[in-house]
Amino acid sequence: MNLTKEIKNRKNDFEPKLKVSNNRIEIDQIGIGIELSDKFTLADKSDFRNFINDYEFPKNLELSKKDREGFKNELFEPIFTLSDKENARPIIACYLFNVNDLKGNTNLNIRSITKYELMWAEYILESKNNRRVNVIRVVTNGINGSISENYWFVYKSKSSNSEKLSRLRIMNLEINDYVLTFYIIDDEQNDLNETELKKFISGIKN
Repeated sequence: MNLTKEIKNRKNDFEPKLKVSNNRIEIDQIGIGIELSDKFTLADKSDFRNFINDYEFPKNLELSKKDREGFKNELFEPIFTLSDKENARPIIACYLFNVNDLKGNTNLNIRSITKYELMWAEYILESKNNRRVNVIRVVTNGINGSISENYWFVYKSKSSNSEKLSRLRIMNLEINDYVLTFYIIDDEQNDLNETELKKFISGIKN
């Protein structure tokens, strides 16, 4: 697997236009609006690059040396990132992908796409789960999607030389020719509980 090429292929040739007003984010290209609770705020764009610079990636010895050195430079910013108003976490990073860039020439459905994303994530976040993470179906306001179970990993910070057991959940929503993807990261001290997660999901509407 050429991870650098895989990441390059995912990037759209346009930048989605966002309308941000009060507690609502609209994504013009796909006609989707996201209602936000008072818990979240829009994170600064610099936060993504700060994460890339501070996070200690797994060694990934199964990748070539060139691929290991190159893929981090190809990781690109989400279309927006949400963070907790009181703490850095929970974090929700949102991406918009062309569905064909995720499934290629295969006939993958939205659950299978999320399962594939979990396999892909292992190159960036070393799993601490003792079994394969499953994926469940999600339907919100007529939009079909899926969300992963808890994917546990250790976040290693270079600047503070610390480690924190963290949790990732990947949610994909299929909208016409696109997939709206949310990477949700939290931990046991700063968690997005099930009630808050359901509220966030129910606020995604076309």
